[in-house]
Amino acid sequence: MLNLQKEVYKKMNELCDNPAQVIYEKHKTTDESLEMYIVIVKILSADIPRFRIYKGLQYNKSTSVECFTINEDMYLAITSNLVIGEV
Repeated sequence: MLNLQKEVYKKMNELCDNPAQVIYEKHKTTDESLEMYIVIVKILSADIPRFRIYKGLQYNKSTSVECFTINEDMYLAITSNLVIGEV
């Protein structure tokens, strides 16, 4: 397991997100030695389906992991062919 991936999964464990609920995972390295690791987890809740997005970045030896939570409507807007300006 990659170091950055370990850091992202460590953050997931801190927030009690089950790795079995991962719906998207991507690892990418750029030419500038920037490494990115993205994971999207579906949070199962009784009322409103939510998603948590984890973003891990590593540049040289500096690593950061952050996350944010979105609701189902926001997730669908991000993943659909959204036309800006239409209501």
